[in-house]
Amino acid sequence: MEPAAIDERGKHARWLERSALTASAAVAIISLLALLGWFLDLPLLRSVLPGHVSMKPNTAIGMLLAATALASCARPGRLPPWVSGWASLAVGLLGAATLSQHLFDIELGIDDLLLPDGLESAVGRQPARMSELTAIAFLLVGSIGLMACRRIGAWFAQVLALALLATGLFALSAYGFAMGAENLQLPFLPLGLNTAVCVFLLALGWLVSQPGGGLARVLASPGLGGELGRRTLGPALVAPVVVAFVAQLVVGRNWLTEGAAITGMAVASGLFVTGLVWWGADLLDRLERERAHSRQLQASVHTDDLTGVGNRRAFDEALAALLARRAKGGSPVCLLMLDLDNFKRYNDTHGHLAGDRALRLAGALLRAAIRPGDLAARYGGEEFAVLLPGIDQERALMVAERLCRDFRVADWPDAPVTISLGVAEAFAGESPESLVSRADAALYLAKAAGRDRAVAAQSPSA
Repeated sequence: MEPAAIDERGKHARWLERSALTASAAVAIISLLALLGWFLDLPLLRSVLPGHVSMKPNTAIGMLLAATALASCARPGRLPPWVSGWASLAVGLLGAATLSQHLFDIELGIDDLLLPDGLESAVGRQPARMSELTAIAFLLVGSIGLMACRRIGAWFAQVLALALLATGLFALSAYGFAMGAENLQLPFLPLGLNTAVCVFLLALGWLVSQPGGGLARVLASPGLGGELGRRTLGPALVAPVVVAFVAQLVVGRNWLTEGAAITGMAVASGLFVTGLVWWGADLLDRLERERAHSRQLQASVHTDDLTGVGNRRAFDEALAALLARRAKGGSPVCLLMLDLDNFKRYNDTHGHLAGDRALRLAGALLRAAIRPGDLAARYGGEEFAVLLPGIDQERALMVAERLCRDFRVADWPDAPVTISLGVAEAFAGESPESLVSRADAALYLAKAAGRDRAVAAQSPSA
């Protein structure tokens, strides 16, 4: 991966980490406010919507523990590593114990340890007992925390986080539905609005807390998929709440019949998906054009304008990278240094424009002769270099002799041009300067032997 791409991924990963920490902080604040509402008898802090379902005291404690677990996992090092595990375990056990009370009609005495809840008992529910949906959410949160932070079954933790997100979205969409009606009571959703928001935030926080895998890996990516995910995830999550609110609003105000509202919801959902696809496609197209332009600019920095092959900068960077790989036991690397024979006399006889035409054709011949992984570069003046990774000196000499033939039979516009080549194979640990020097020495031997030929360099021990 290019350094710029690595920096971009790091920037997005830090943004995801901050998002997870923000989610945990928001959950902690909401939970503390709910507890304060219970101790000070302030219904607004307990339920946000006075007269509606409140966040129970033990729910608030569980949310505080869940926020602590998320913060500890999203930013390791700030808290001891065991904090996340124990906090997640406590949340999971609280959810499991409460759920067992609902399922088996038993009393474990964990509901009103802190404060009694007379309001809930008045409407036929157990005093201070969190709802079944909240208990399931706690069971999910505890399981996610135990797995995700220890990298145990990380993919399954992502699945559980998606289930938790669906739970939060269901609750928030139900409240969106209720907001459009005159009566805010939802008999099918015994869950406080503040609790629903906390469940939603915890799901998002856990989904983005581990940039190395799952949804977070995609969102942290500097590629087109990451950009699309970052731009469209927010609208996709908000849409169900908005659609539910608008649907109930038009039905509650008798603007549309219930059947027409359902049809309208279907049409609105289709239009939303279409708009999201259109927006995403336009975004990808624009980003692709910007990246193509960026690649062109980057290529121009590493390309010789006259010949179309790489320039000296491209050659130096590629040679250093290949030799570093060779030093670690990588595949062989060969270097061809080649020179247009008697090029000064060619320029003097035919003119500099003819010389430019010859250099341009030389670049075209080199580009046509090399493999996709090879690099041809203009080293300076009429001298060129060709890097051949993955082949030994014997095969590189065959490539050099083929290049001699290609230049010999080419259709030169002004006068025939031949080349002389020096071939050298890098040994492990050899420096770029040493390899270039040996290939250059072989090139001058080729010139001294009569030009229009290739000569292999001797090994350093010879």
